[in-house]
Amino acid sequence: MTEPIYSWLYAQQGVDAVTAAIGRRMEAEAGCSLLEHAALFRLHHSGGRLRMSELAELLEVSPSGMTRLVERLVARGWVTREQPADNRRLVIAVLTPEGEEMCLGTTAPVYRASLAEEFTGLLNDRDLADLRRIGRKLLEGHGRWDVRRFAPSEE
Repeated sequence: MTEPIYSWLYAQQGVDAVTAAIGRRMEAEAGCSLLEHAALFRLHHSGGRLRMSELAELLEVSPSGMTRLVERLVARGWVTREQPADNRRLVIAVLTPEGEEMCLGTTAPVYRASLAEEFTGLLNDRDLADLRRIGRKLLEGHGRWDVRRFAPSEE
């Protein structure tokens, strides 16, 4: 019997390798990081607006990391920040028309193509079904399963 640590190391290093390959392609072809694309994608699929804390949770980014990420997106003109007058502690990230165009017209096609090449192109249908099942099982086991983490059409 193989030690469980090898299963973990293979999974972890496999995900890291795919993430790095997709990230390099996003930078080269879309001109943004994988995390920037993920933020645009999440905002797009949430109606264009999310509280910063919600976006940080969805992206698994610390509050300070989220602030830095949104600052970069604001500087690029892809996102604005809003603060309700009645609650100055609440900050909402809002997707701009330029951010929507960047997401739909540039980053999403590059992401899909790189995902097909770097991930799904290396696996068969059974592998993909097994990964979905195992991933969901792990998320549920850690109390992290939440349909909001996936595209609205996921469930």
